[in-house]
Amino acid sequence: MGEPAGRGQLATSLVEAAVGALLILSVVAGFLWVPVEGGADSTATALDRTAADTLSVLAAEPPVDGGRNRLSAACRSPSSFAAERDALDRRLHSALPTSVFGRIETPHGTVGPARPTGVPTGSATRTVAGCTVTLRVWAV
Repeated sequence: MGEPAGRGQLATSLVEAAVGALLILSVVAGFLWVPVEGGADSTATALDRTAADTLSVLAAEPPVDGGRNRLSAACRSPSSFAAERDALDRRLHSALPTSVFGRIETPHGTVGPARPTGVPTGSATRTVAGCTVTLRVWAV
């Protein structure tokens, strides 16, 4: 009979340990290298979305003294804007999240506090009955 072949055999438990270690390292690497959403760009994008959603809510609201919606009534004239100002202010504050503030700008006036400097902002614009309404929002 011949001599045994010069081949050795790797222990199965050693192969299993190596595969397990590679699996654990790949999971850890996946968590480390996944980009995290955050930063100024995502905040501005979220605020833009909030502003657009809030304008949509305000556009669906019935006005105080007749018309298609609250925004078109506010754009009709300075006197109709004055009639809608308080209702717009109340609805704006109730439609925005707790830590977000906003200011509506129309050709006939503004509703809401002035935007502070140095805070992330978002905005949305809607044209209603030939009038441009801009909502600027910021988070504090």
